[in-house]
Amino acid sequence: MGYNVVIADDMLLNRKLIRSVLEKNIEDINFFDAIDGCETLEYVEQKDIDLIILDLVMPNKNGFDVLKELKLRQEFSNIPVIVNSAVDGIDIIKEALELGADEYFTKPLTLEQLEVVLPVKVQNALKGYEQHKLLKQMNERLKEELKFANLLQHTLIVEDKELENVHMIGRYISSSEIGGDFYDCIEIDDEIWFIIADVSGHGVAAAMISSMLKVMFSSNVNLYDSPAKVLESMNRTFCPMISGRYHLTAFVGLIKKGQLTYSNAGHPYPIHISSIDKEVHMLEQNGFILGAFEDIHFYDAYSKIDRGDIIFCYTDGLLELQPQSKGRHNFSCEDINEFVSENRDHVIEDIESFTERIIRAFGDTDLRLIRDDIAIMNIKIKNPG
Repeated sequence: MGYNVVIADDMLLNRKLIRSVLEKNIEDINFFDAIDGCETLEYVEQKDIDLIILDLVMPNKNGFDVLKELKLRQEFSNIPVIVNSAVDGIDIIKEALELGADEYFTKPLTLEQLEVVLPVKVQNALKGYEQHKLLKQMNERLKEELKFANLLQHTLIVEDKELENVHMIGRYISSSEIGGDFYDCIEIDDEIWFIIADVSGHGVAAAMISSMLKVMFSSNVNLYDSPAKVLESMNRTFCPMISGRYHLTAFVGLIKKGQLTYSNAGHPYPIHISSIDKEVHMLEQNGFILGAFEDIHFYDAYSKIDRGDIIFCYTDGLLELQPQSKGRHNFSCEDINEFVSENRDHVIEDIESFTERIIRAFGDTDLRLIRDDIAIMNIKIKNPG
């Protein structure tokens, strides 16, 4: 279809001269003649204009008005403008450039300017704007793909899962279109397995890794009888895949025969809330993050579990919420534990609303301002096995 160029000048001879010069030097170019600023802006509205060669002194609406209106309209603000004017005052030239003009030529143009400089400047401006439009199209396409990826990711993260022996409620809030936090809870015969994890970074790569690890977790719990062995297997698979470019924190738990067995790979400590004595304590255990070294060993820890108990898990995005009190630094696992202890009745009675309660209490009320992905998973025990 070629490039679309507006030549805006109230003098017919000037328009013809510029057209004839450019036609000799540039292929696939369509010209639109404008005798004033009004016609210039009409072409901009109606055609896909790639360049404006603009005189400043024109009737009805001058070149300065055109520059100002282009600058105010986001969809047109990047159209390149080459000013070709008889006005040669330095203040006028400075004003035109500050209003968005890319180049400034003073009429009458010399022979060298007509035959060499102007065609080169025009061609550079057209190529540059062509690249800008291409990048804009790619960016819009990427945004649409990210929206779709976000929808797909949320279909893989179930927020409410009623199993035979437990009730799992989760919440996932991404700081960007898609992120790397994930959680899951599955039941295999008399065993309840769960995981909460956080892949470093954001975006497509982190989301893809988290999706793969979720599948990996589901596969490994059928092969091993301990959370530590599951983490070791995931780490052996994970390390060669990412070559140190990403890392993963994770907490894996197994509930069976009234006992919680768990293992931690550098993840924030989950919290166990007892339904019998209402005691609240952190499931403290340290371990290396996944993806650092291939031969890492993990170890299991144990805790008694009863009917009605709740296990509250979260990713470090909750610790990185912007504190409402000025001058305060990031939160710690101890802060989360204290808040859960003070509000344990809400957790036991209504774990769905507690998710909102803790986010609102610890951070800014506008969740669009969060700095890191947040995943929260509450597991209420119906039958400890």
